[in-house]
Amino acid sequence: MAQLQPISIHDLPELQALYRREWPKYFKEYYVLSTVIKFIKTEPGLKHLNAYTLADSHAHELGLFLLVDRYQLFVGCLGDTFDLLEHALHLLDWSRGFQCTTFAARYLATILKVVEAKQLTITLEYDANLYTLPAQEAMQLRVDCPEGFQLRPLVEADAQLIDKMWTYSDTGTLYFFQRQIRLCPSMGLYDMQSNKLVAWCVRTMDGLLGGLQVDNAYKRRGFGTIVVAALSREIGALGDDVGAEIHPENIISISIFNKLGFRVSDQCYWRFTAPENGKFTWPNGQ
Repeated sequence: MAQLQPISIHDLPELQALYRREWPKYFKEYYVLSTVIKFIKTEPGLKHLNAYTLADSHAHELGLFLLVDRYQLFVGCLGDTFDLLEHALHLLDWSRGFQCTTFAARYLATILKVVEAKQLTITLEYDANLYTLPAQEAMQLRVDCPEGFQLRPLVEADAQLIDKMWTYSDTGTLYFFQRQIRLCPSMGLYDMQSNKLVAWCVRTMDGLLGGLQVDNAYKRRGFGTIVVAALSREIGALGDDVGAEIHPENIISISIFNKLGFRVSDQCYWRFTAPENGKFTWPNGQ
């Protein structure tokens, strides 16, 4: 059977282009590859970011890839059957645990089959709807910054607060926010009098808006909508569509994204697996 082989940075653009078909079906696959290409070009020495496929001509035709970003696992495979994807997943080292964050509904059965076969423990299950907005519509969003506040990109120092406030904060997530702020578009709303960050949103590896949060003292003032609209405009200006994952019971976020014109285009899933030998601790800066 075919073995895993690394995907060269030179082959990534061609691979990414395969996922432009049937848009926005492969939104997440397309944009995670886009992010990887940008990261490697911007910071060639970036650690623990690896892309793999199978040494198999059919796998190449299907655009099959596994992307391991530290503890996160992203997958992609065209077509309607995923036998080759299942084989590739079996070849990965799952011993440190993975956060499969996130994958489209079409991959769920295959990933769960591998998890069951390897007798892995699932530590978190999270289901969400994928909301998307075309770039042209995102660029037309109205952004009214309230008096006394300023909208501007986040800086790495903001990651401390963002990670502290994030529901899923864990070992390694601070570095995740620092890196995303450094290398991707982001948006913060700051109180001009105190320079306090009061609302924020970042862009994740797979091109989604993530980490959306409003300081408790500033809620119910529409600040979440403002930062989402502002960041969406920035992303749209790059020629990229905008996406976000929202749990079906998160009524506040659903209201924000519906108001801005986002529409549900897919269902997505998070599945975290436990490390085999206790919790793995990532070194600082990695």
